[in-house]
Amino acid sequence: MNYRRVLFITRLGDDPGAALALIHRVAPAAELLVVVARLGEGQFAWLAEEAPGDLHQAAVASLDSLRDAAAGAAARVQVELAPGLVTDELGEIVAGAGIDLLAAGPLPLSGISVLAELRKRHALAVLWTAGATPGDPPVTELMCVALGARERAAIASFLRDHGSPALHASVLLRRPPSAGTLAATLDMAGITARVDLVTLAAGSRPWRGGDQTGQAPADLLVLARFPGAPLRVAAWPAPPLILPPMEAAAPILRRALDVPDLVDAAGVIRARLDYASGVGRRDPIPDQQVAFISGGCVAAVITTIDGEGELPAGLDADHLGVCRVAENIAPDPLAVIEEQVAVIRPGSRPLLLFDAGLSDGDLGLLAGLAGAHAPDLLAVRLRATRSCAAIRARLRAAGLRPVVADASTVLDEGEALDVAEAVDAVRLARVGARMRCAGFPIVAIVHGGPHSPRTIGFAAVTATEAAASPWRLDAPVDRARSAAARLEATTGASLIAGNRIEIELDNARARRWLLDAIAASRERFHFQVYMAAGDDIGTEVEAALAAAGARGITVRVLVDSLHGFHGSYGVRNPLLDRLGKRPGVELRVSQPLTGLPSLEDLKQRDHRKIAVADGATGLIGGRNLSHEYYTGFHEVRLTPGSSWREVPWLDAGARVEGPAVAALERSFLEAWTGAGGSAFDIPDRPPAGDTKVRVVIHHGLQDATTLEAYLALIENAQSHVYTVNGFPLVLEIQHALLRARRRGVRVCTLIGHLTPTHGGKPFEGPWARARTAATELVDSRMDALVAAGAECYQFAVVQQPGWAPGLGTIHPHVHAKVMSADGRVCAVGSANLDITAGYWENELVLLAEDPAITAALEARIEELIAGSDRVDRNDPAWQATARHRRWLHHWPGVLSV
Repeated sequence: MNYRRVLFITRLGDDPGAALALIHRVAPAAELLVVVARLGEGQFAWLAEEAPGDLHQAAVASLDSLRDAAAGAAARVQVELAPGLVTDELGEIVAGAGIDLLAAGPLPLSGISVLAELRKRHALAVLWTAGATPGDPPVTELMCVALGARERAAIASFLRDHGSPALHASVLLRRPPSAGTLAATLDMAGITARVDLVTLAAGSRPWRGGDQTGQAPADLLVLARFPGAPLRVAAWPAPPLILPPMEAAAPILRRALDVPDLVDAAGVIRARLDYASGVGRRDPIPDQQVAFISGGCVAAVITTIDGEGELPAGLDADHLGVCRVAENIAPDPLAVIEEQVAVIRPGSRPLLLFDAGLSDGDLGLLAGLAGAHAPDLLAVRLRATRSCAAIRARLRAAGLRPVVADASTVLDEGEALDVAEAVDAVRLARVGARMRCAGFPIVAIVHGGPHSPRTIGFAAVTATEAAASPWRLDAPVDRARSAAARLEATTGASLIAGNRIEIELDNARARRWLLDAIAASRERFHFQVYMAAGDDIGTEVEAALAAAGARGITVRVLVDSLHGFHGSYGVRNPLLDRLGKRPGVELRVSQPLTGLPSLEDLKQRDHRKIAVADGATGLIGGRNLSHEYYTGFHEVRLTPGSSWREVPWLDAGARVEGPAVAALERSFLEAWTGAGGSAFDIPDRPPAGDTKVRVVIHHGLQDATTLEAYLALIENAQSHVYTVNGFPLVLEIQHALLRARRRGVRVCTLIGHLTPTHGGKPFEGPWARARTAATELVDSRMDALVAAGAECYQFAVVQQPGWAPGLGTIHPHVHAKVMSADGRVCAVGSANLDITAGYWENELVLLAEDPAITAALEARIEELIAGSDRVDRNDPAWQATARHRRWLHHWPGVLSV
C-alpha cells in the first residue's frame, strides 16, 4: 500500500511493537512516522505541572524506549508527548506534516470521537492497531466491506490507489453481483489487485469475528464507514482500516442516467445520455458537461448537445465510468460515477449483430449458439423507447452478454422522431455496414422483419436462420480505409468509367433534352415518372411519345399508381388513359392500391425519374411530368392571382451517355418487371467520354443507399459542400453538415418555399396553407446550420418580362436534389435529403466524380445564390422565428413530407 506519512497515537509506557509492525505492513514505504505518546489516566499526572526539562526519569525512559522501537518504521521518525487527546492540536500535526494515515491503539471512548473528527476534517484513513499481533508478513489478503453505493466507490478508490497485482481483495456485497461486470469495473476503476466479489450472509456483520465469507483469512479488514463505538470493543476478524470519507455523490433527487455502450467506429466514439425514466421515448439530458472515467481518472470531458456528444480521438479504454459535471469534477471521480459502459472495438472473432428488441424466444435461440465457430453477439438498440438498463436485464436473463450498442448513436440520427419502426431492419443493416467499414468482422445481422434488408459483405437473417447457420469468418475483415471503399461498402455502387455527363438546373433546357431524346429515338424509349398531369407540358410530352409509338418505336411508360392518380381505388388519369391507348405505347403503373392502405402502402412508393432512349442516352433527375417542372421562369405569365401550380420550380437533372446508361436502364427494367411488364435485353454501351460515375439505386424499406451516398460526400468534404434541396433535412444529414462546419468546411445550402411567394405573400391554390406549414418544417431543419455559420439562401427570382408589372421578386419552391463537394464530386437524382427519400421510396442518384463537371455545377449554383436571399443568423427576426418553430423538432415522423 502507498501510505507515505503516518501519525501513530499510542499510550506512553505501552508496548508498541505489534502496532508498529502492523503500521509497517500497511505503510511499508512510509517517509515519515509521527508518534504521539499520550498520557494514560493518572499516569505521570504531575508532569502537567512541571517544566519539560524536569521530566521524571520513568517518563524519559518510556519516551526513549518508544523512539528505539519506532526507529526504522519509516525513513524519518518523530516522537512527541501529548498530555491528552485534543482534536485541534492533533489536527495541527496532521496538517503540518501532510499525514495520510492515522494509526491508533487502545483508546477511551472519548478518543474514538477524536479519531472520527480527524478523519472527517482531514480526509484521513484510520488504522486500528489494538489487537495487532507481532510479526511482519506482507499484507496480501484484504476483506473489504462495500454494502452501499458510496462504500463501493470508496473501496474502489482505495484499491485503485493502494492495490497491486500481489494483493487479493474479497469485496463483501449485500447482494449477489451481476455476472460479468467485475472485470469491466476493475478496468474502469484502474484496479490491478485481484478481486473476488462475495455476498455477505443475511444478518452477518464483519466485526463479529470468525470466518463469515468462506474466503482465506484476511490480513486487513477495510471499511468505508467509521464504525463508531464498536471500533474499540468488537472482535474484528482482522485489524480494521477505515477509509477516508468519500465526497457526496450526485443529489438523491437527480434523475438517473441511461447510457448505451460505446462503439469505436474507426476512432469516432459517440455517446448518448438520456434520463433512465420517462414516458415513452427516453428524454435526453440537458446540455451540460459529462466526464468519462478510465483507470480511475478522468479520461475525457465533453459537452452534450441534446444529450449527445463525441469523445476525443485516441481514447484508449475498454470500459468507462460516466458522470455529469455540475461545476468542477469531483476530487475523486470514482465517487460520482453514475453509469458504467463498455467501449466496443473490433476483434478477431466473427461478430453477429442482433435487434435488442427480439422476442425472448429469439434471444434464447441466439444464446444457444456455441462451438468453435460460434460468432460473438452484440445487441443493438433500435428503439429509444427501450432503456438500456432494461435491455441489459433481458440479455442477462437470456444468458447473453449484457452489452448494448445504440443504432441512433452509431448513425448519429439525433432524436430522429421521423424514423419509423418499419425501417429498423434497414437501420440495423446500416449499423452493420458502418461497423464493418471500421474493421468489425460482421458476418450477419439478425433482424425482426418483416422485410429482409439488403446487405453488402454480410448476411441478413432471422434468429431461426442464425441458430441453424455454421458461422465462420473465412477471411479477415479489413477496415475500408479509402473514401471509395467506404462508399462502395455502404451503397454497393461501383465506379463506371467512360461516360459523358451534362448537368442542368434549367427547366426549359431539361424539356428540350426530353423532347429531343424522344424524337431522336429509333428503337425504344423508356420513361418513368412519379407523377403526371395533363397540363401544357404533359400533353406536349404525350404527343411526342405517341408520335414515337406511331413510327414503330417501342415506348414503355411507368408511373407510380398512387401519385400518378391512375389505377388505385379506380381513379383514372385522363392523360395516362389516352397515352396507354396509343399504338406502340405500353403503360404500366407501379403498386396500385385497392383496400385499406397501410403506412407502408402510402409511403413505400417508386419515386425514380428516368428516361432512356435506345439504351444510348439517359436522362435522370427530380422532374415529374407537369408544368412546374419543365417550364422556365421566363416562359410564364404570372400575376398576384396566379395559382402556385403556375409558378415554375427550381429542379435539376443530368444527361448521360456511355456505359452508365445500361445501369440506368437496368433500374427501369427492375421497376418495369415489378409492375408486370415483360423483360427486355440491355446491351452494354461503349465509352462516350472520360467521366467516372456511380449509379446509386435505393430500394425503399430494403436499404438506404442514396442517404449513405449523400453522407459520404459530406463526410469526405475538406473545402466546401453545396446542397440544393427544398425538403426537410433528415437529421443525419443535418448532423453531418454540422460536423463539416466544425472542421472548417464551408457549407452552402439553397432552399425554397413549398408554396411560392410574391412580396412575402403566398400564391393561392390547392393545399397552399398546408404547404406553407411544411415550409416551416423545412426551415426548422436549417436553423441549426444557420446558427453554426452555414450559408443558407432562400431561392429568389427577380421580375421577368412576362410577369404582371410590380409583381417583383418571387420565392419559388426548390425541387432539385443536388449536392457537390470540393469541386470534385457531385450528385443529382430523384432522392431528396429527407426521411422519406432516405428510407421509404425507391430512388436513384448519379454521382459524378469529375472536377470539370462539378466546378461548372458549382458555378451555376453560385449564380443562383447570388440572386437569392441569405438567412442572417444575427437578424432578430430570424432568431424569433427560429425560436417559434422549435416545436417542430417533435414533428410526427409519419407526417414527414
